[in-house]
Amino acid sequence: METIESARYLAQYIKSVEDLKPFFGKPKHPYNHIGALFTDIILQAGLNYETVVKPRVNKVLMEFPNAKNLQSFNSVVEKHGLNKVIQWNHKVKIERFQNLLKFCLDRDIYDCLDLKNFLREEDNRILFLSVKGLGPKTLDYTMKLLDFDTIAVDRHIIGFIELAGLQHKDYFLTKKTVEYAADLLEMPRSTLDATIWGYMSNKVNNNFDSQQLKMAF
Repeated sequence: METIESARYLAQYIKSVEDLKPFFGKPKHPYNHIGALFTDIILQAGLNYETVVKPRVNKVLMEFPNAKNLQSFNSVVEKHGLNKVIQWNHKVKIERFQNLLKFCLDRDIYDCLDLKNFLREEDNRILFLSVKGLGPKTLDYTMKLLDFDTIAVDRHIIGFIELAGLQHKDYFLTKKTVEYAADLLEMPRSTLDATIWGYMSNKVNNNFDSQQLKMAF
């Protein structure tokens, strides 16, 4: 009951935020290049998307356009090295990427459609979380990139509900609150996710620009 009441409150707050309207829009198109998809989902945690993650995703798409399936992408990795392909040397994310590649190879998941079909089953989603370093947020983020209608609770979602006057108690309560709010607003959950992300990202960037301007004087 508490979650439903919070969702109602959040839905009313969303309606009241005039500055939110310009950000209402559709999520990104689903991936059909598994190398780019994996680069996105492995690098996104804790990094700035626009300046760090997106350029590396685009590099994989532009330099290796034919490496859409796992076999082709593995050939690219074997030839060039994973760190050079994704322009990243930090050991943790490289190992996480390799763990995800092995997980998919072991289960005959060879392209984005295979992964999407695999994640339709709840038991398989639990299996996905067995990959070391992948948590609920990465699972939801992956599903969102594969065109599932879901919410991925990140710092922007948490920041937004706190702006609304709600508390972030745990991942799943926040996720349900935002999902129910989207349902009450009669909009796709992924659309609300993308809208909040755009709105909060803009606020963060504006705050950063303001701080930079103050420092300049």
